[in-house]
Amino acid sequence: MSNIFVRSPFIIEIDEVGQTESKVELFIWNTGSQPSQPQYVLTKPIPASNNTQTTYNVSPLIREYITFATRQNPYNSTGVSNTSQRANVVIKTYKFTGTYTLLDTLTYTAFDGYGYYNDGYNYDAGDYHLNEGTYYYYLAESSNPSSNTNERGGFVRFLANSGDYRRYTELNTGLQSSSGLTAGWVDLPRLFPTYYDNGNLLEILDAGNNVLASWIFKPIEECKYETVVCDFVNRYGSWQREWFFKASQNTLNIESIDYNLMQQDLVNYDVLEGQRKSFNTNGKEQIKVNTGWVDESWNNTLKQMMLSERILVNDLPVKLNTKSQELLKHINKNLINYTLDFEFTCDIINSVV
Repeated sequence: MSNIFVRSPFIIEIDEVGQTESKVELFIWNTGSQPSQPQYVLTKPIPASNNTQTTYNVSPLIREYITFATRQNPYNSTGVSNTSQRANVVIKTYKFTGTYTLLDTLTYTAFDGYGYYNDGYNYDAGDYHLNEGTYYYYLAESSNPSSNTNERGGFVRFLANSGDYRRYTELNTGLQSSSGLTAGWVDLPRLFPTYYDNGNLLEILDAGNNVLASWIFKPIEECKYETVVCDFVNRYGSWQREWFFKASQNTLNIESIDYNLMQQDLVNYDVLEGQRKSFNTNGKEQIKVNTGWVDESWNNTLKQMMLSERILVNDLPVKLNTKSQELLKHINKNLINYTLDFEFTCDIINSVV
């Protein structure tokens, strides 16, 4: 089974000798078994008798079946990856030479991710949806990572195969905890609860004890500033959690419509009434955050965050107003800190109608 990342085009090509047209049937579903009838049937005639190639971009159609209305499972338990955040896809291709002939039946899992231009077309970003590397989380006063949302480290989403298992290693003591995994897409907590204070190495291993993927998660104890937690949908179409550790500033912006007010009495008007009045007054809030000192490898996280279409800051929806950012290098700067501006995408006064 392969993966489709639907923020990039996914091209189906049908080019058969003698065909006069082609057909694609798309079966798309989130849970349960494959539908008996396709959700979409696409057909195209060939451009010319000497050019029989027909192509279809199916990504926009599949993307309609993927949503991020809800977040991940509770952060303190392993669970099956949220089925609304991925889609099962079967693609059947046909050629027409007087009658339709089935050419192929292909099975995929689709995610709201993307490939980069230099990855080429129909790029499969793989089964591990967090880049391997070192990540940091806020070490709160409580050592119980399940006691408060802002104390939890986040998830790693990946496809577990039969016989795979996970292994946590405490960074200071070397203590380990291992257990098997159920085959399928899994949301696995980054942190093992009793290793929360010092952090841990997380490894995914196969039945032969070969390490398939690994990540390091380290705590940072911030005593001076109020930390800010950011959840965003990364390039793999998976939630990713990051922290901003240094100074943050909140800004309140008020919007209203003003009009000139007609006085109730032009001869003996009330001086407390005024000549102008506002209506539809509401407000929006912005927050400016600082990452704190980060490694050059954080540039990859920054790129994915800036390209994300779904971001939460402190559990509220935001858009990123920072549209340009120099990607700093340690060779040029001894220390790297990024400043980002977010705008909360909800009015302060409820205006949902």
